[in-house]
Amino acid sequence: MTLYTLDENHTVDLPPAVPPSHPWGAFGPGEEEPRAVVTLQVAMTRDMLALALDRAVTNSYDALDAWTAGYIREGVEMGLCEFDLYRLERESLCYPDLLDDPAARPNVQAVYRAIDRAYPLYAPKES
Repeated sequence: MTLYTLDENHTVDLPPAVPPSHPWGAFGPGEEEPRAVVTLQVAMTRDMLALALDRAVTNSYDALDAWTAGYIREGVEMGLCEFDLYRLERESLCYPDLLDDPAARPNVQAVYRAIDRAYPLYAPKES
């Protein structure tokens, strides 16, 4: 674990940061040159990670078990780009409820398995 000082009154003990897979953003032809690369550290729960990945899966749940940890982490980053952090935090609270839907359960379990593989030190096992 790593101690992070949030301010003079608050210190939190968090898992070490996972490095980003690659820079996201302004790389297209004809676009203005990037002015800065902004690095953002986001402390995410297992459900936040799962929801972010779910946004990036685009109905490829059957393929998730074959995805590498790096590809899963890239998917989480992509999903994080699609959500503002507050929305992700709010909506992730309901993500486990999808396990109650027999039609959604296999997809949600596949997402959780992928998250547990890509972030093994930080996620509980089995849903």
